[in-house]
Amino acid sequence: MGKKASGKKDKKLTAEEEAEAIQQAREVQERLEELNQQADQLKYQIRRCEIESQRSSLTLKEIEPLADETKMYRQVGKMFLLQPKPDLAKHLQANAALKTVESNQLKQALQKLGEQATHEANSLKEIIGDEKMKQTFGPNAGK
Repeated sequence: MGKKASGKKDKKLTAEEEAEAIQQAREVQERLEELNQQADQLKYQIRRCEIESQRSSLTLKEIEPLADETKMYRQVGKMFLLQPKPDLAKHLQANAALKTVESNQLKQALQKLGEQATHEANSLKEIIGDEKMKQTFGPNAGK
């Protein structure tokens, strides 16, 4: 008789624990979605930096064969400023270097986000269990 009463109590606790696990899983899922959005933004920013760096490098290659006395204009916002070729070349080199460094920093931040996402996925795996994880996300989930 005592076992039956405790059996019913265990089922009740299991239902409460399951509801709590579902809530925790939802929270982890929301964090994972947020991390994915941040990762997408970082990937976009990395791509923009790489494009700017490449644009500066290619422009620098194009102006190298020109004479130093050639009139050159640099875009500043919506206007163009007349600048000597050496100044423009320095600006392009600095811009390319700056964007390369910025891109590397963003890649490191993306790597940290990936580590956070892995941690969150492991948390989700702990919450719902290996079997449920495989049923929900496929046999390769969590690897």
